[in-house]
Amino acid sequence: MDLRWLRLASWAETVSLVVLLVNLGTAHVEAVASLMGPVHGCAYLATIATAFLLPLPRQARTLTFVPGIGGLLALRRTAATSPAPPD
Repeated sequence: MDLRWLRLASWAETVSLVVLLVNLGTAHVEAVASLMGPVHGCAYLATIATAFLLPLPRQARTLTFVPGIGGLLALRRTAATSPAPPD
């Protein structure tokens, strides 16, 4: 199963959240918040949509609803439940 799109969306979601939180904790530049807010929202929705388009376990799909790190949790759950590749 190819998880590269889920991996990309989940990392974009997590990185955009980190940028928002660092901006909030430091300078709180309005332009950064107004740019990264929609980016984070789109990445969050893309993570959920991608997970539902892939043949993932139900628990992994449910984890994508956790804001910020849900995609990474789903990837971890998928890796833990998938069989090991042959040597």
